[in-house]
Amino acid sequence: MAIQDRYNEDDFDGFVQELIDRDMLDPKQTGIAKYFLDHGYDALSSKQQFVFDQAIATYTIDECKRCGMDIPWCEMMEAYDNGGYCNYCQHMMEKIEKE
Repeated sequence: MAIQDRYNEDDFDGFVQELIDRDMLDPKQTGIAKYFLDHGYDALSSKQQFVFDQAIATYTIDECKRCGMDIPWCEMMEAYDNGGYCNYCQHMMEKIEKE
């Protein structure tokens, strides 16, 4: 599945906003991401879409490394931060480590 196919999913705008808030994008990517949030993907030029797609792909984890399930956008930053695990698997691994 192309990454652009996921841009209409729930919480994608929140994911983009989090990238901006956490200062994870370079200035050009930040400007394009803000424009995307205000006007939508189709309003971006083809060059802007390319830059935007590359920026999003950098922080996107396709599936959990443990269970193989798709990671929803609302969990994407946590999955990026923890090495590629969904919230459930991360919780279970932490629980096992404590035992």
